[in-house]
Amino acid sequence: MTDDVTTWRALAALLPCERAREVLDLRAIGEQESALAELVSGLLEHDIPITEDVRVQLVVTAEDWGSREALVGRIAQCRPALSPRSRLRLIDSRGDSTPVAFGSPPELSGLPVLPWIACESCGQLLARAHTREPWGGMSFLAVHYVIYQPGTAAPEFVFGATEVQRALGALSSCSQ
Repeated sequence: MTDDVTTWRALAALLPCERAREVLDLRAIGEQESALAELVSGLLEHDIPITEDVRVQLVVTAEDWGSREALVGRIAQCRPALSPRSRLRLIDSRGDSTPVAFGSPPELSGLPVLPWIACESCGQLLARAHTREPWGGMSFLAVHYVIYQPGTAAPEFVFGATEVQRALGALSSCSQ
């Protein structure tokens, strides 16, 4: 797993130098949400192709900073790179995805778990676990991140609400 600085530098390096500097300057002064918006705007304005692995990292970074909902549509509009083949793939879970239910471990009991990112190498999924709001809908923010193999009764790993980058690192480090 890479650290936060390495991730931001790698994402900014996709942009022309001046635009990359703007992104990193925003991040340096604590404006991560603005830096992400600037990064995605730069990718779109310069029509820069990105791999699915980069797309996943962008979405996870946006999740980490609470701006996934605001940026996911624009990230999806970024031009896909033709190669190389990516190990990770975003799963569209906007409406046609059926939540998975895990009875154990206890922290997941009764929580709907939505598949979010697939590892093409090993088949494991990274999912977002949500609480139910009083009106029946799912919470906006995930309360846990879960790595599991489809068809198994229990998840392999459960991460807390602030551990999305760590969860992505665990999914990315499969041995397949």
